[in-house]
Amino acid sequence: MSRSLPSLLLSFLILTLICLQGVFGSINEGLYIIHTLDNKYLAIGPVPPIYPPLDVPARVLPSAGQDRIWEVLRAEDGGYTIRQRGDSSMAYGLNQNEDGAVIVSAMKKPQNWAIDNAGDDLFTIRVVNEDSLVTVNRGEFPPVVLRPANGSPEQRWVFIPIPRFSDTHGGMYGKSRFNLQCGL
Repeated sequence: MSRSLPSLLLSFLILTLICLQGVFGSINEGLYIIHTLDNKYLAIGPVPPIYPPLDVPARVLPSAGQDRIWEVLRAEDGGYTIRQRGDSSMAYGLNQNEDGAVIVSAMKKPQNWAIDNAGDDLFTIRVVNEDSLVTVNRGEFPPVVLRPANGSPEQRWVFIPIPRFSDTHGGMYGKSRFNLQCGL
């Protein structure tokens, strides 16, 4: 049985949209551990215990912990805000400074970021409407900076979701082995 041309075109269009959603898919709101391809975790610190809190550089560290938990929320412009949600009572938002360093700040409104699918469950984090990507600056200070997109592994990030459970299932983060190891 042959299908009409409009029916075939409609099927092709639907399949194309499904494929594009996988390629250009976005990330969901939630809590995440964010790490590099070589398993270095996006983190902050050390943060001096003073008030008002200082802006500090974002870093990459070799192990996971509470200070490596990030809350990703949708922003008004279609981008996302990324805030550190560890054991501190303050939320440190991911921002950039005038020198191109990626910082975290408890005093500034979190910056809006675009989180783009880079294939194979990898993402890039970039300034909305710009070509500046969050990049690991290996062996230099500041450790995380903004650089033009170049396709390097230093610009690829893995977002590991942390499931939220109700209090009837062991508290906000549940009692999974991962959450217990991270002290959640």
